[in-house]
Amino acid sequence: METFSIDVLIIGAGGAGLRAAIEAKEQGASVLLVGKEVLGCAHTGMAMGGLNASMVSPATPKFHAQITNEGGYFINNRKIVKVFTDEMPARVLDLERYGVMFDRKDDGSFYVWAGSKQKYPLNICVGDYTGREMMQGLVDQSRKIGVMYKDECFISKLLTKGKRVIGAVGLDLKTGEIFSVSAASIILATGGAGRMYEVTTNAASNTGDGYALALDAGCALIDMEMVQFHPTGIAYPPSVRGVLVTEKVRAHGGILRNKNGERFMSRYFPKEMELAKRDEVSRSIYQEVKEGRGTVHDGVYLHVDHWKKEEIFDKIPDVYEQHKNIGIDISKEPMEIYPSMHHMMGGIRMNEWGKTTVKGLFVCGEVAGGVHGANRLGGNSIAEGQVFGRRSAISAVQYAKKHSRALIVTSDVTVEAERISAYRAGKHGVSPHIIESKLKKLMWEYVGIYRNEKDLLKAKKEILSLAKALKHMKARSDASTRNRDLQDCLEVSNMLKTAYAVVLCAFKRKESRGAHSRSDYPKTKKSWEKNIVIYQEKQKLILSYAGVVKSA
Repeated sequence: METFSIDVLIIGAGGAGLRAAIEAKEQGASVLLVGKEVLGCAHTGMAMGGLNASMVSPATPKFHAQITNEGGYFINNRKIVKVFTDEMPARVLDLERYGVMFDRKDDGSFYVWAGSKQKYPLNICVGDYTGREMMQGLVDQSRKIGVMYKDECFISKLLTKGKRVIGAVGLDLKTGEIFSVSAASIILATGGAGRMYEVTTNAASNTGDGYALALDAGCALIDMEMVQFHPTGIAYPPSVRGVLVTEKVRAHGGILRNKNGERFMSRYFPKEMELAKRDEVSRSIYQEVKEGRGTVHDGVYLHVDHWKKEEIFDKIPDVYEQHKNIGIDISKEPMEIYPSMHHMMGGIRMNEWGKTTVKGLFVCGEVAGGVHGANRLGGNSIAEGQVFGRRSAISAVQYAKKHSRALIVTSDVTVEAERISAYRAGKHGVSPHIIESKLKKLMWEYVGIYRNEKDLLKAKKEILSLAKALKHMKARSDASTRNRDLQDCLEVSNMLKTAYAVVLCAFKRKESRGAHSRSDYPKTKKSWEKNIVIYQEKQKLILSYAGVVKSA
């Protein structure tokens, strides 16, 4: 069995994890970066529109913080938001130092565009493929400074001693071999959980691993009921259903119309129109389709056919190409769109330095909670990963300097290795794909854009039933190398635990706020301006409340 002994283990190699790895290495620590994907192919690369930072006057960090808190319906952690918005301009300059070439105007200043809620433009970009360029710069820098990485590897268990993490156990997806890591500190940067929904903008690797790992290690999660549905995912054809169409389209004059040709946003948000908040636009589209004004494929139309063709090529070249590949020329005909599960606003509870409730465990990126509250502004996700990737690394390195690596108990590794092996070669067991398919459908139907008590109780009951089936879940293949079924078994287990946390928190919040819309509790109540916290105790999930951190 391969073993590693390291100062800082970073789990997740997207934008946040790479930034953490770069910082930890530059701080002088020994670093191991572990990711499920080939290095450079994480979900961050799918981000299109850009990232928010107050790079051009009159935008300021104070304005950025203000609209982030307003957009989050005031349950964001104000201290975390202030740190994020204050430090983001410096992180943009870091990215440029790594080779990311953001769009600039002829005078050399940043090209910025205004997304939802932005009176002053904050969004800087590289065309409509910002995430891809960011990842390239971060990967190049990590290689340049010698970050050690293991890609195509799955961390299945965090090892603890008392109330401290001391290491991890993983599966090399290429070879099928188990490995262990002894680490003085660990950073979780595992991304979101979009794959537990039937329709999502997310990469297949976003399976809620970090939330499940954190719960098992003793961490608290926060705001897990807050699941964002991006208004504009592709509605048709089925092969690309849910794929993201960037907010940049609407920000630059894209128009939403129903099947009757009505610009229907005037019915719901006549002032903001297409640039209302994401949760507001998603609910409006949902309502149009529900009331029979949707397209034949249960979507609505997004028009840019009134733009000049050069403008399309300049501002949204990837959107043009992705539709060209499915036989649609968006310069001549509209796109067909419908909301798609996009982002987990909640996550592992942390402070402004990425510190969790478990000693030695730090967090950054989408798997962390606190920045976005009840609704995320477009452009804040890949941005906050840069700020807290750096901060969590600084904290993790400081912790590693003060605490020596603990000895991993061999029997703990053996128990986890046996758990993984038990999934192999069970042709008469339950396929992970059956469990996953049922989970996706129930989450989409019962825990989607609108929720209610009846549906949430159905979701809870069905998830508990699926959890029982885990005992009989088996991979269909006994292959030792690249056993995709074995990986699916591990991921489905994590998705179920994450989904159950979402359902419990959604049931607990008896109001509508941001992305959490209860048809049976349609009003937003001042008394619910608080956070729901969930943690695991003796294998049972426990809920509590916490006051919003308001002092910045």
